[in-house]
Amino acid sequence: MPKIIDTFSAHSLKILDKNPKEFMDKFVYHLSLYKKDERTDLGKKFHSLICAYIKNFDVSKMIMELSEKEKKIYLNFIDKLKDEKSFFIETEYPFLIKEELNNENYYLTGRFDAIYKKDSEYIIYDWKTLNLPKNPKDDLQSIVYIYALKKIYNTKNIKMRYISLEKLDFIDVFYDENFDYKNRIDEIVEKYKNFTSLQDLSAHF
Repeated sequence: MPKIIDTFSAHSLKILDKNPKEFMDKFVYHLSLYKKDERTDLGKKFHSLICAYIKNFDVSKMIMELSEKEKKIYLNFIDKLKDEKSFFIETEYPFLIKEELNNENYYLTGRFDAIYKKDSEYIIYDWKTLNLPKNPKDDLQSIVYIYALKKIYNTKNIKMRYISLEKLDFIDVFYDENFDYKNRIDEIVEKYKNFTSLQDLSAHF
């Protein structure tokens, strides 16, 4: 009998929304293979560096391990970030939000790259190595992260800022008073419930 999934990240919700079978194969049966991705590894390296920089740690040894191209990307980005550094209140901040759907609990999980607060405005920063999302307002990462931050800090004065480290470009997604974040997420979680119900039914025939 497959394990029951009750915890969802923005990434897993994207897969579930697109293809419930692919979701089951990857997150329930663990049938997907790990593919080495140099850009993903580079992104992890930059995430660690930026987090350490914001926390005022000595990053000199970490910088020495970068290639010349990587070092240039990092230093150019930090030069743009330095004047805003003091307004970051969290980095690499994990969250776990409890939700309810049809009298059953599920959880939303994720990790904010950084949270910035100036006056009463909160900004979720998300570092992208190169390209920004094509439809950021509809992207499930925006939806889940904005919804989660709203619940954590009990405020609607939120936006999510995606930043391309290489291009030094960014795009903002603002909290939308007229959008039902919870309902959008529930619709996708419901796909998992429906898919597993159909599988249980087919097992009896």
